[in-house]
Amino acid sequence: MKNTWNILFVLFLLFETACNSPSQSIKNTDLVAEDSICFPIDEHTYYASKSIFQFEENGHEYLSFLDAEYSQKINIYDIKNQKLIKTILLQKEGPNGMNVLSGCHPLNLNHFIITSWNGTFSLVNDKGEIEKKFDFWEKGVNFQEFDHISFSSYSYKPAIIKDSILYFSQSFLKHPRKKSDWNKIPMFAFANLNTGKTGWSELRYPLIFNKDEDFKNVKLYDPEICYTYTGKDVVISLGQYDSIMVSSDFKHKISYNAKSRYLAHAYPHLQDGQIDLFKNIQIQGKLPHYSHLMYDKYRKVFYRFALMPDDNIKPFSNNPHQSFSIIILNKDYEIIGETKFPGNTYTHHLCFVGKKGLYISENNENNPQFDENKLVFRCFTLQGRKK
Repeated sequence: MKNTWNILFVLFLLFETACNSPSQSIKNTDLVAEDSICFPIDEHTYYASKSIFQFEENGHEYLSFLDAEYSQKINIYDIKNQKLIKTILLQKEGPNGMNVLSGCHPLNLNHFIITSWNGTFSLVNDKGEIEKKFDFWEKGVNFQEFDHISFSSYSYKPAIIKDSILYFSQSFLKHPRKKSDWNKIPMFAFANLNTGKTGWSELRYPLIFNKDEDFKNVKLYDPEICYTYTGKDVVISLGQYDSIMVSSDFKHKISYNAKSRYLAHAYPHLQDGQIDLFKNIQIQGKLPHYSHLMYDKYRKVFYRFALMPDDNIKPFSNNPHQSFSIIILNKDYEIIGETKFPGNTYTHHLCFVGKKGLYISENNENNPQFDENKLVFRCFTLQGRKK
């Protein structure tokens, strides 16, 4: 009898240990709102930048902000002190001229990669001087060879530099495409920053586009590619695809489920350019749709943004009323949580990952606190939900 009680006591201790173990008590993970930060902007700066990126230098944390709407300039903000510390003016004409800017990725406080819609990117210093320029369309505009280049945060596409090779995504190539062509189309092109050599990666699109395109009748696919980089793996999200894809060599890829629990299954939709633009946008807005994919190097997690179907989506608008959710994946690409965000409060296109958490803009035109003379970001941190 004594032995029986000893055995039961040991089993009880094991049961208690299992129940109280932190790894066992965490069932789900949420993004929880914390304090906000605010940066002042003047009347010559447009708040809705298409390209904002966080970076660090000498232990300090900064935010680069490209204003390509009201004026051509890069603002650099000190995140901790919430102050503007530097402005780099970019010229439109002359030897350092750059036009139709599409993005800016900071290398450090003194050097930046500036992309343009005309097939060029430039290495620029903090005086706005072009130190090196690459032109992918130098032999004429050739959409069949290279797509345009854009390092943007509006649809998350950061610069990836690996062994002095710069990678950037490719979407609009080789029109019209048959449904069997997609596994021949590269997802990325590259440029060797030392030699100037350009080319395409061996990483190809998946065979998920189930209809042939019709260029004559303007029925085309937009993969809406977004991606992030861990320092080892490039992780890719397509706008209408439940899974994400991971590649460590820009050649092979593995797919992982990253579906939102709030959305029906997503599949690529052929856009019909023959119908009214507003109607086409409304059709797209009612479909399951994914946006940003971002890597949080501080917490070793990924954030995938899912846009909720909406009957009132408009073209040429940030659609401030649209709600969204953020799917959280761990370093092994397992879903560990999903948090839903209301419309009329945040601007999901304006966000960045910082030391303290994920920052999402509150510069939503329908937000009662909206002020176009300042940039406001709400910090969200991870919190485990107990059983």
